[in-house]
Amino acid sequence: MTNRQEAVLSLVKFNRFFKQLTYDVTLGGSIKLTSYVDELLNFEQWAENILGYVKFNPDPIILDQITTLGSPQLLTDYKEEGKEIMPSNTYDALSKVINAVNALNGFVEDFHQKAKGKYSDLVEEFAYEDAAVLFNRAVSAGYLATDYQPKGDTDVYTLKIIAFAIGELLHLTMRHKWSHFEKMWHVDYVNKFSSLPISERQFKRAEKLMKLYPEVDFSLLMKPKDDVFFEPTYGPGRVRDLYKSLRNGGYINKETKVDDFMSIFNLSKSRTRKPVEWMSDQRHLTYFIFHTFSLTNRDYWIKTQACFTIKGKAPHKASMVSGLHALQLRSDYDTYDLQLKRIASQYNNG
Repeated sequence: MTNRQEAVLSLVKFNRFFKQLTYDVTLGGSIKLTSYVDELLNFEQWAENILGYVKFNPDPIILDQITTLGSPQLLTDYKEEGKEIMPSNTYDALSKVINAVNALNGFVEDFHQKAKGKYSDLVEEFAYEDAAVLFNRAVSAGYLATDYQPKGDTDVYTLKIIAFAIGELLHLTMRHKWSHFEKMWHVDYVNKFSSLPISERQFKRAEKLMKLYPEVDFSLLMKPKDDVFFEPTYGPGRVRDLYKSLRNGGYINKETKVDDFMSIFNLSKSRTRKPVEWMSDQRHLTYFIFHTFSLTNRDYWIKTQACFTIKGKAPHKASMVSGLHALQLRSDYDTYDLQLKRIASQYNNG
């Protein structure tokens, strides 16, 4: 039987391995199994050691450490995006890692579920009277079912507003502002609340909902991030040339004015950012952004969310990241869109 020291050591090794895999995916590169020879030989045994111990000794410290693993959703998206072209051994290995993480998270969730008593439909962090009262307001108004899960016509934008209101009233820390709600409502990586923009029209539609929580100042949620811009590394002249190339190529709306395009670089006369409508699909936007800004701009996916729209909606950071991975696995990645690649090269090289 596994002792506590072995369980802790196994958890440290498993956590380091899983986080490194996730980090490699986030960087936009392909996963090379040769970099993880020892980990791939041992991670299933590590997971077995951890579960073997906590099933008989539910140590709260170890259970808390398991929850810091987080969701394997990013790996899942990466695996599924590249399913058709990914080597079978890589696909199988990722599947096993994802299953192991889900098994560990599932044990902790089941353990806490049994310990919550009458608040069993709420996640552990909300399994107490004050939180239940706040959720019940949304239940009574018809936004949530009696098990606190969203009803069929309750969309993610409505859930974000509910989460914001309850989080403010429960004084949640910035670190947990969204995560507990996302866990309870099974919000996937693509729709994470932190990167989900809410339009003015959606706020107007939610007036009835916001009246359920009159104590909350929703202006903090409505305030846009006006300080997010692309850095014009090569000066305004190159930005204007970039505008002309994208407009002439049909990649941005023909009605886009040069000053509007300059605004996403904080170079407009008004100094107010106006998102640019991208006319092609999100995969081509991802290809363009990576080739144009990845070397000169930090947080370029966040800037893309703030500075571009597709059919009036901000692109999703997570789907851009996973989309890039899928593109990079394709044999035609380097020639996927030669015109966009040439536009990016002209911007960066003059």
